[in-house]
Amino acid sequence: MATDEQKITLKVFVNKTKDCVAFVESDLDFVDVLLSFLTLPVGTVVRLLNKRSSLGCFDKLYQGVERLDKKYLATEACRSMLTKPVNSSGVTCQKLKINIDDMGDYYSSLECHCGEGMDEAISYDLNQDNVNYEECRGVFIRGDKFLVTDALLVASIEHATSSFFGCCGDWTGLEERSIGIKRAQSLVSDTPLTDVLLRKEGDISPKFSVPPVKKTVAIEALDKKKIIYRIKLSLVGNKVLYAEASQDFVNEIFSFLTFPLGTLKKQLGGRCRITCLNNLYDSARQLHTLGCMVPGCEERLLNPKLPPYFNCNNRAIEVEVAREEMYYACDYRCRLSSTRYYCSSPFHYGRKAKRALLLDPKTSPKGLDFPKGSFCKKLTYIVSDELVVTPFSFTSLFSLRRQISEPVKMVELGIDKEEVCLSSVATIALHLTVRLMLLSLFVFQVLDLLDAALSSSTALTEAFFDRANAALYLVDEKGE
Repeated sequence: MATDEQKITLKVFVNKTKDCVAFVESDLDFVDVLLSFLTLPVGTVVRLLNKRSSLGCFDKLYQGVERLDKKYLATEACRSMLTKPVNSSGVTCQKLKINIDDMGDYYSSLECHCGEGMDEAISYDLNQDNVNYEECRGVFIRGDKFLVTDALLVASIEHATSSFFGCCGDWTGLEERSIGIKRAQSLVSDTPLTDVLLRKEGDISPKFSVPPVKKTVAIEALDKKKIIYRIKLSLVGNKVLYAEASQDFVNEIFSFLTFPLGTLKKQLGGRCRITCLNNLYDSARQLHTLGCMVPGCEERLLNPKLPPYFNCNNRAIEVEVAREEMYYACDYRCRLSSTRYYCSSPFHYGRKAKRALLLDPKTSPKGLDFPKGSFCKKLTYIVSDELVVTPFSFTSLFSLRRQISEPVKMVELGIDKEEVCLSSVATIALHLTVRLMLLSLFVFQVLDLLDAALSSSTALTEAFFDRANAALYLVDEKGE
């Protein structure tokens, strides 16, 4: 197993004029570590960066999950699933020279069928994928020497092109340095290598630029049969103040924390606005095309999957679930079941990972208030513009509205697996400063919310306001 004590030495070429890294020459150990970032769940990135990841709303979303009272969660294990999400390639990452997220005790609050807590880690067969890593030499890639730019473009030396070297800037005045690293620190900066290799740790404040996206308005018919859940947006001035939503929408945004970075990029495609993530993903794809990738690893990097039971029902964004088995150990010997699946225990000599009956950590004994496959209780929630989730209450509404003097416009949206639609009702209700409008037809993709959560600190406004406001204007113009 990799430890933080291991070190990788890099040959770093520094632009002395700009005080930044032009590029790095490394062996495959460093590139393996970089590519492993694509397998990391977003919740893990937020946790490793102490909730200062600068990844849009994810820091606030993570903190909201930490603070949510356990009585609103299906099980206490749900909190661990979101704040310490499992990497479906975690066993493979154990082979890395530096693994920034060693596997630990994931669900210590789970109870085994034998009645004891599942709170002891067990060993894994690191060669269970039948790959000859000694022959390949690398974990995800194979080769000798690689070049990495400051923006995380990666190429093997033999395949580096003139366009690649053009990304490194002016070569005059470059200074070669030898620098050792023990742990990767920044992925979300526009210049992560400069931040990690040249800056002092206390000076690192990950920053990245987000180019604006031009949004367009489209009016389409609403197919009510496709609706899987609805939310109500509260609009004030030029922003979304909050949303009222069921547990289905909350499950949707909670699950964003479980998405691997590679999945975020795959789902968002060209709309992903984090340059270094785009570059790293595209480099992995190019390395695969050139035959530099270890057989079978292209799926782990370019199409990372969720671990078993990390999916929820009624999801608008579908992510594949890994087939790999996950193993748990309990404190006492478990009885063999009729399916011959069993857990290992401290009383088994030479404890090794055994095929076990998998448990859904979200399974709750508390009845109908916790729908099967849900992270949270079945009730209405308040979701702030920053994606902080709290149970619906007068207190939470009062804290949001107490300083609002402008009219509050309520817009209801129906969300299906393909689109998010404003549903139609022809009534307008006035109550104090609240103007309630259940609106005419309007469509946008739910991936806009994921994009906004990743790149903006006001996700609801970024994803929903322009379109919702345009629909409000249409209704006003028609006098409906």
